[in-house]
Amino acid sequence: MARNSIGVLLQGAITEWSEKIVKEYQENFPDAEILYSTWKTENVENISCKTLQLDQPKNIPSSFHVNHAIIGALEGLKKMNADIIMKCRTDQVIHNKHIFELYNKSNSKDKIMIPNFITFDDIDYWASDICQISTRENLLEYWNSIDYFDGTCLPHIEIYLTTNYILHAKKDLSPWKEVLGKYFYVRDFVKDFQIEWLKMTPEWNIKRFFDLFYQDLKKPDNET
Repeated sequence: MARNSIGVLLQGAITEWSEKIVKEYQENFPDAEILYSTWKTENVENISCKTLQLDQPKNIPSSFHVNHAIIGALEGLKKMNADIIMKCRTDQVIHNKHIFELYNKSNSKDKIMIPNFITFDDIDYWASDICQISTRENLLEYWNSIDYFDGTCLPHIEIYLTTNYILHAKKDLSPWKEVLGKYFYVRDFVKDFQIEWLKMTPEWNIKRFFDLFYQDLKKPDNET
């Protein structure tokens, strides 16, 4: 059986860490197709992989740049040919050089592998999108199913993305816990993905942030 080709899609603006991130991925995944999907306003002169420069969508207040994420990811995926793709941010680096092997061992080719950070099984449709690993076809289905945000009502971005995917692409009305296990393969943010969030200070404690964030979400409305 032919080995699946792998790819890395970096989506977002050029950051002070972009060159470092690209070089690490080139070293860790020497056979990977690497594409940096960004904007025409960005300077890509020092980016040592293939780049895709797009027109930015209109900025909508309080949208958390959700349309930027949709366009950057979808158009980037369309330009790639790899069988298995890791879609990630440009201010984070996934240090685990065996991350694709972890995905392949999951026997979950119909699922999208995501970190447990900002993924909740008791808050409907809350699945993290900060890093996704799956087949190109699965990721194209995910990002192609999401409507552009029109400025009317935006819940948390993770809920907006996942709700569109599950209801539009999968047309699945099953309970969230069942849906989460059916379409996503959740692994540990630190142990498995080994994600470093570069814009955070060394003192930033991801577990404490996660715990406080979750506690705040679970407060009754009259306590927020």
